[in-house]
Amino acid sequence: MKRPFNPHPPVTATLRSRGKSRHLWKFLATGLFSGLLGTGPGCTGSVNNEGGPSGQSGHVGSGGSSGQSGSGGTGGASGATSGHTGGTSGGGGGASGSGGSQSGSGGTGMTGDDPYAIPASAPASVLMPTSRVARLSRQQWPNAVRDLLKLSDISDIDKDVPGDALMGFDNEAEFLFVTEALRSQLFDASEKLADKVTGDATALGRLVPTNAPTDAAGKAKAFITSFGQRAFRRPLTDAEVTTHTTLFNKGATLYPGVDAFKAGASLVIQTMLQSPYFLYRTELGTAASGASKVALNDWEVAAKLALSITNTIPDDALLAAAAAGQLHDKAGVATQAKRLLDGGTGPTGLSNFNMQVYRLGVYDGITRDAAAFPDFKPNAPAAMKQEVLQFLSWMLTQNKGIKEFYTTSVGFVDSLLAPLYGVTGNFSSDPVMLTKVDLDSTKRSGLLTQAGFLSSYISVGNEPDIIHRGVFIAERLLCRELPAPPPEAIGAMIPNTAGLTNRERVEMTTGKNTCGESCHGVLFNPLGYAFENYDAIGKYRDKDQGKTVDAASAFTLDGQQKSFTGAVELSHLLADAKETHACYIQNMLSYLHGRVITDGDKPTVDYYARLSRAGMVSLHDLELALVTSDAFLNRLP
Repeated sequence: MKRPFNPHPPVTATLRSRGKSRHLWKFLATGLFSGLLGTGPGCTGSVNNEGGPSGQSGHVGSGGSSGQSGSGGTGGASGATSGHTGGTSGGGGGASGSGGSQSGSGGTGMTGDDPYAIPASAPASVLMPTSRVARLSRQQWPNAVRDLLKLSDISDIDKDVPGDALMGFDNEAEFLFVTEALRSQLFDASEKLADKVTGDATALGRLVPTNAPTDAAGKAKAFITSFGQRAFRRPLTDAEVTTHTTLFNKGATLYPGVDAFKAGASLVIQTMLQSPYFLYRTELGTAASGASKVALNDWEVAAKLALSITNTIPDDALLAAAAAGQLHDKAGVATQAKRLLDGGTGPTGLSNFNMQVYRLGVYDGITRDAAAFPDFKPNAPAAMKQEVLQFLSWMLTQNKGIKEFYTTSVGFVDSLLAPLYGVTGNFSSDPVMLTKVDLDSTKRSGLLTQAGFLSSYISVGNEPDIIHRGVFIAERLLCRELPAPPPEAIGAMIPNTAGLTNRERVEMTTGKNTCGESCHGVLFNPLGYAFENYDAIGKYRDKDQGKTVDAASAFTLDGQQKSFTGAVELSHLLADAKETHACYIQNMLSYLHGRVITDGDKPTVDYYARLSRAGMVSLHDLELALVTSDAFLNRLP
């Protein structure tokens, strides 16, 4: 995926005069923020794109009333979709985006002329240039703060911190940096968070080691070293302990009348929450002379592993493994990675990735006319989003693979979704309390026959949007890079002609003998035709305008023309196409590494795409393999 070049400003302290706090910030600027980005050779320090909102480039409009969300991550800005034929299509008004999938051709051939043959071994890892200073993403920051401070909820403070305008995944280090607005909000947040902790004796007590000395100086040092190690994801240096102890001791002076330990702890918490060693994941180890690669140290591995798999900071067990030197080799890393994947935070971390790949943020904006769709309820979109995440988390925990994403006739429903699938029974009305059910395998087959995807796009006349359904599959599932619409196509609209089926109306505008024949007719419309048996809320239908639905078409997959009738057949063809597997894998590789993939990654993508297509690697083991690779555990000098 192409990315614009942006100069990245260095991290500096924000100096603000706010009563007693001005002393703290003068202290921070002169003591703790100096020199990080200049540490070590090749340190790039590139982080958050300050540019405007990014939108997903679209190819059509079918008269839908709402903007399709852009490719920003959670907290990112939404962007409108431009189109070949008319306005944008989407589920509702201006929903925030949820990330962009990497575009590209997937893997490269590795075993002669057979694109599906399984190589005897994995290709050698190729190290790519990476940012050695990577800012926490907008989702990682609140997760890290919550876990560092051992709080259950910080939403009252998190809501005031701005999001990022993103080009791709929300953790791509090259495009994350601290803007002036974010810097100001982090300052305010640090004060509020420190107050939240120190204002509650129980909360503050959780941050003090149980074996801390009882004398004032010993207790302060124990707090600083313990809290600091968790905040910086490494032990503090002697100089840092001294610096923070000096700051801690100023608490009684700056906050007269406040308990000395509480005052000192507040200053340290504020300081560490804004230290670049908390806000950034760093790779600052020194390279040996002439070395071709640099192994990340135990602490760097722990931080990268935790943030990649769980989207938050290392837990105590992972920090203990780092302290014991158990992350020097792949076996030790694999033990911890498997523990994280098998724990409660593994599926949570994967959900952040899947939110972006499948642009689930737009589900929040899905609305429907109650008169036209009486079975659609206002809370249904929340359940639709939860169904996708729960389905994919189930895939992870059940050791299923990418192929099963599109072939498994299982749903997760509540009382709002059950009617859309024709399922009967007693179900919760809570959109996060979903029940696993078996669905009719002749009508439902994995992600693309779930109500969420099918409801995401609506066309004129409350009809499903054939075109954008197809565009989504081409771009998000196959990583096809679609061409920009020609000027003459912009502004054209799908007509709402009485008596014509939805497909007939689309073909009249973009089919044979139209300007869209060579574009729509080849690149994405055939994919959308497969879903004509589902209306704009995902309910199955046999008739449209009194005519039998035509869901037959053909599309090129893995270089071969494939014919199909209906979504179930297409889903199985997609499951059998190597490029479907390559697309998901290259996206996962990009997300886990926090960078855009390059040509050097293609052999790895191709290798695992072959295994995945053959059913030889599960989603769980795929992620485990990627985070224990040499490319993940090492960097270039």
